[in-house]
Amino acid sequence: MRTPVSFWLGGLASVLTLSACTGGSPAGTPPQAASNPPPTEARCDAQPAQSLVGQVFDSDTLARVRAATGAQDARVLRPDSMITKEYKVGRVNVVVDAAQRIVRIHCG
Repeated sequence: MRTPVSFWLGGLASVLTLSACTGGSPAGTPPQAASNPPPTEARCDAQPAQSLVGQVFDSDTLARVRAATGAQDARVLRPDSMITKEYKVGRVNVVVDAAQRIVRIHCG
């Protein structure tokens, strides 16, 4: 049989454990937002780079594509390239044919 003191201490331990899990904030109080919001991912807009379709691909052209689209990352897709299907908001894809001409510029 439990003594009143051990019963009281067991209850107090339970309350302290629960308050630690909730961060000690009173019930009904919303959690505070982080002071630093997460960084926004760079976006890509392929439309401004469409004038480069048909041009010969080189490192200068790739730099112009990235600057025009605002993309953080760039990926060159050649006819023999193996590609993954994941979508990345801040990436521009430059599709090049066998003659090293840009055939398509798109984001993702």
